[in-house]
Amino acid sequence: MHLRKEYELKAGEIAEIVCTVPPGQVKRNFEPEHVKYSPANGYAAISSIPYMVAAALVEGHLTLKEVTDEKVRDPQILALARKVKWHVDRSYRDYQNAAVEIRLKDGRSCKREQTDAIGSPEIPAPRELVESKFRANAEYGMVSKHANRIIEVVSGLENSADINELTGLLRRST
Repeated sequence: MHLRKEYELKAGEIAEIVCTVPPGQVKRNFEPEHVKYSPANGYAAISSIPYMVAAALVEGHLTLKEVTDEKVRDPQILALARKVKWHVDRSYRDYQNAAVEIRLKDGRSCKREQTDAIGSPEIPAPRELVESKFRANAEYGMVSKHANRIIEVVSGLENSADINELTGLLRRST
């Protein structure tokens, strides 16, 4: 998503996407190909790097909306997923490491490497990112006013000894 935004990429400009991953990721996220490149449902899409990379590039974000049973049949996402290749880098120390290189039809390419996951202790997720992701995913099970109030209550937890309001909001939201 960073590359899409930084380079203002459009799916139609992309010739190939190369994901560099640590050992072990291939079997988990790229194989078997008929499953990972064309997931049967949203649950299968979650563990498919080709699908998730393509969905992020097409939509500009990843939320639960991108992994619905209907969305996994999106022809634009599936066509882009077929352009995703993988390469193993044995120097990557764990599953936090990855790199993505996007090669464009005009010969240009752009690359981004991530050595730790956003949200890890090494790269804390900005509050705005956490809140926007929560709101986007909360659309699937709660009223937006509850999601906003949950964010407010969680923000004040350090100064509160009582979590009853939070648990009450969570119960009402399901």
